Amino acid sequence: MEIGIVLSRIRKDEKRLISEASHRGFGVTTIDNTQQVFELNSCPDSFDVVLERCVDHHRAVYVLSLFDYWGIPTVNQQSVVETYGNRLLTNLALKDNGVPFPEVRLAYTPGSALEAMETIGYPIVLRPVEGSGNQLVSRIQEKHTAATILEHKRILGTYHHSIFFIQKYIESPGHDIRAFVVGDQTVAAISVLTHHWIGSIADGGLVENEPVTEELNQIAVSAVKAIGGGIAVVDMIRTKTQWYVQEMGPPTGLSEASDVTGVNIPQKIIEYVANIVEQGGKV
Repeated sequence: MEIGIVLSRIRKDEKRLISEASHRGFGVTTIDNTQQVFELNSCPDSFDVVLERCVDHHRAVYVLSLFDYWGIPTVNQQSVVETYGNRLLTNLALKDNGVPFPEVRLAYTPGSALEAMETIGYPIVLRPVEGSGNQLVSRIQEKHTAATILEHKRILGTYHHSIFFIQKYIESPGHDIRAFVVGDQTVAAISVLTHHWIGSIADGGLVENEPVTEELNQIAVSAVKAIGGGIAVVDMIRTKTQWYVQEMGPPTGLSEASDVTGVNIPQKIIEYVANIVEQGGKV
């Protein structure tokens, strides 16, 4: 079996994925999207499947569009990556499939955004429609702060500042849950505890193993199935009464989560990739 791995750079996660594939006797070719020039007429190599590991979301969407055009199975599928990289598309998919998520509004002007915030009720979380989980994210407690932030965004004026994705802030019990879903199973989960309201591992969050209960597994797997299936990380919180899916994204942080949970997540991913090929490219 020949696996192509399209990537931006070889990080610790990619090294472990390559090692797991090689250990199973698979041929592995890395495709550096910072160097590769793609011709529309032909695939750069002969692959049974391509695993996407791009840093940039839009590069991932475009390169997967090419491999899809060439008829090569990809993990994830282009439609899945496009969906979880866009908060509006993600929430629409969750809504259609009955997966709980915080109340949201979408607005295009500071005036309508402020009105939406007032309707939802403070505190709210203001996010860009696209972008990594912690970039350009603000928790807003009251109207005057909201008006100031919206005015700043109006003056900055770029694409990411001109579409307002407004989410109701859900108070959590001090930690976020990050579930790693591979196919139809949550293979591992971690809890992230920080002094900040954003549960970030990169900012020094305390990471612990989170037992995968039946309820956690059901919510996380349902979320991934809602966007088309495959492999993904599901960021979740739980109040006293309910689970909420806050964010979804590509499977990153595999090495740290594997070390904490004792589950070899890269191995699970390579097994899933191999199974996709055995099933004729079907997720």
